[in-house]
Amino acid sequence: MVRMNDCECSQTPLIQLSPFIHQVGGHSSMFQYDKNTVCKLLAPAEYDFYQSIPDMLKPFAPEFRGCVTVQYYEDELGYIKLFARPQTNSLENHPSSNEQEQSSIADKSVQLRCSKDGHVDYSNSLGIDTVKYEKGKPSMVLINPWSLQLCKKQAEKLHRQLIGDENVTITQKYILLENVTARFHKPCILDLKMGKRQYADVDSDKKRQSKIQKCELSTSSKLGVRLCGMQVYQADSDRYIFTDKYRGRMLTVEEFHSSLRQYFDNGSTQRFDVLPEIIKRLESLYVTINSLLKYRFYSGSLLIVYDGSLQSNLIDVRMIDFANTILGTVTNDEVSNPHVGPDKGYLYGLDCLISSFRGILKDDEHKREMISIDDFEK
Repeated sequence: MVRMNDCECSQTPLIQLSPFIHQVGGHSSMFQYDKNTVCKLLAPAEYDFYQSIPDMLKPFAPEFRGCVTVQYYEDELGYIKLFARPQTNSLENHPSSNEQEQSSIADKSVQLRCSKDGHVDYSNSLGIDTVKYEKGKPSMVLINPWSLQLCKKQAEKLHRQLIGDENVTITQKYILLENVTARFHKPCILDLKMGKRQYADVDSDKKRQSKIQKCELSTSSKLGVRLCGMQVYQADSDRYIFTDKYRGRMLTVEEFHSSLRQYFDNGSTQRFDVLPEIIKRLESLYVTINSLLKYRFYSGSLLIVYDGSLQSNLIDVRMIDFANTILGTVTNDEVSNPHVGPDKGYLYGLDCLISSFRGILKDDEHKREMISIDDFEK
């Protein structure tokens, strides 16, 4: 983290950021750069991965759009402000957002404000859902509380660092990524942690043991996949049901399968109509991962999205979170190099996920057949 004077930071036009309100998982805040682009804190390993991502994997990952320097400061009223200063080549292949679009994003965002005693809270009514949110319990919300809580936590940390430093800003490097949810009117999002192994080779023993324990106590050890976050649009109330990663860790295998069913329930009907296309996309991803013989996507996640709007059947499936991805060496000696062949843990998780979705679809088709028979007999 670097501290810079305002006069040193004002030479390049800045773009105001807002919280990315469709972030359902993760442990650090993501921000919205424009309608089609989000900012994520730069992790060197993830940055390197995006620089050399295999062509066959690009359709299954968010598009990488460069880097920005993000600056944080508090204005005279105590509002936390976040601005991005793009690098000159950051958005060469991506159209820049106009001032009207930026203003629209800022108007709809939840702002954070610091009081004189250092307390950080939400400045408008949209933050009320976060106040009601209880960790590990599903909640009915207008905006999922996970992204707002992460922003508040970040703001509190920054406020402590800014105390006593007038006219100083704090800057950090962020990567710019495609906003996968941008084309969805009411994005229903399923964030899944994939694989049986979550730790990286470079993790400390303490961190490694913590990740091993989380896998053993969750569906990761049995299914190679666990729920990390979920929001499902409810058409009858015009709100979202949100489930966090703490709930995901507690689920049994049966409860996990039930959660997958709940993902397609919009409060008035079940959106199993989008399932065939999701399954087709997952099967294509399986073939792709199976052909990547030296990659390990440890602690990586899978994002599944469909549109909660009944007028839309849009879906998307993307791999995210590559901070612990490993590319093995060229040797085929499994003794000296354990990262040979495809990522079997990730593939196992995909296989279990596909099987579960197929089961949901088969059960739904069976129910429809029984209803048709009953109607015929009547």
